[in-house]
Amino acid sequence: MRFMTWNVWGRFGDRWLRRQRAIADTVRGQRPDFVALQETWRSDSQEQTDLLGFELGMTPVFAPSRMPQDPDPDVQLGLGILSRFPLREVERHTLSTGTVALRAEIRLGTSSLHFITSCLDWEEDHQQERFAQATSLAALVTELRAGGDEVIVAGDLNAPPGRPELEPLLAVLADCWQPQHDGVTYSSRNPWLGKGEWLEDHRIDYILAADGLTCGDSRLAGLDEDHGRPPSDHYAVVTDVLVA
Repeated sequence: MRFMTWNVWGRFGDRWLRRQRAIADTVRGQRPDFVALQETWRSDSQEQTDLLGFELGMTPVFAPSRMPQDPDPDVQLGLGILSRFPLREVERHTLSTGTVALRAEIRLGTSSLHFITSCLDWEEDHQQERFAQATSLAALVTELRAGGDEVIVAGDLNAPPGRPELEPLLAVLADCWQPQHDGVTYSSRNPWLGKGEWLEDHRIDYILAADGLTCGDSRLAGLDEDHGRPPSDHYAVVTDVLVA
């Protein structure tokens, strides 16, 4: 199966409609089975996950979560999942400090695969909050694994590899990023990125898999599909995972 995660940056910037078109084209080109979206938007009349799901032939789900405030006060940001498979169950989980995780479940023979997305606190001085959120998310993974199910977590964890905030999650899941290069997802080469941010030039977007699942090739996407520019301030991560 192919998994993808992408912080799609809400409706920020001066041309979000064009970015929306490029986001759809990028996802279509990668042909994922599951997509995790962070900072995906919902208004009174439209929902980004619904629009993408309809266009791409995927089942969409959305959950509001703590995110940066969209420039339009009538627009809410949150988490989204797109799936090529029928979903057995969808649940919004409240983690430590009020952060949210969105879980979608599909059947795999006699067991299930749970695909979970979340977005941890981004502020530099929120190390303790991120650690608590990762600990809460790891507890959810452990609970699901106890029933014999498989788990994939994908999202914007707002911490580079090696940070102590990620230790609880990496104690129960493996980082699927395999290439030798560092796979920067929040890059100073991206013209949408605010300069001087503490997370600049780090990989902060992850796909993590439970023991027993074999991660294959990983790559970045969303580099230049918006007329030569990235469609978001983050690059997307795409990983193939062998799921029995």
